[in-house]
Amino acid sequence: MDGPVDLLLYRPIGFVVAWALSFTKASPNAVTAFSALFGLAAGIIAQRGTATAFLLCGLLFQVSNCLDCADGQLARLTGRQSPEGRILDGFADYAVYIFVYSGVMLGLLNSGHAHLVVLALFFAGGLATAFCNMQYDRAISRYSEVLQGGAKGGETEFERARDIATRSRGAKRIFWLAYSRYARLAGGSGPRAAQGETGPYYKRDYVEAMLPLLNAWSFTGPSAHVLYFLIFAAIGKPEWYFAACVVLAQATVILLAAQRLVDFKLYRRLVED
Repeated sequence: MDGPVDLLLYRPIGFVVAWALSFTKASPNAVTAFSALFGLAAGIIAQRGTATAFLLCGLLFQVSNCLDCADGQLARLTGRQSPEGRILDGFADYAVYIFVYSGVMLGLLNSGHAHLVVLALFFAGGLATAFCNMQYDRAISRYSEVLQGGAKGGETEFERARDIATRSRGAKRIFWLAYSRYARLAGGSGPRAAQGETGPYYKRDYVEAMLPLLNAWSFTGPSAHVLYFLIFAAIGKPEWYFAACVVLAQATVILLAAQRLVDFKLYRRLVED
């Protein structure tokens, strides 16, 4: 499920790119790699610390995100989906954030901003972004799980990744072990209704209650962060972006509480009936 920012901006651009690449030999993983390279380039340019550099960083960040949307669509168009590709895409997303945030931090330091303030904003904004993105992805996964009526929560994903790791060797083993750690961190036990004890009316009510919430939640998600950075870079205040990330994390906490309230009310109805 995509929010308004993705549906109206990044997904259409990503689809055009994916459609064009579907007539070539380009692989989804290659598109993922180029997405990471554009993120790396954005971070390198941001280190200059000028207003133009920050704006160029923001624009390259947009290109990286469009390619991030294109790789999955290319995989579906060409029938080349794979679990490894999906996980690699997720790792690349975090790498891009590290490249961009580190570059902006160095750029702010090079432009004469107070070191302690910049470092505080960098670490607070980075942690806030990771929290926002992880919780948004988790909410989307929970939503899909309830619709499918399955018990495929974070723990099941963790166990699956761990099992594949034990059967693998070399680099593949390291890859799946790393992902299993992430799956364990991102997972967690939800209400029993989201773990398989669902009925048709529960799914309908869950969609009606959660869809508006998830649309609002998308404005704290990954693509929204990319767009917000461009806005702050365009007005010459990239440091304000890190402060905005902390505000978005606070909004995420409120959305988590709202999600728990929806879960509790619907599960109580399920038990009473």
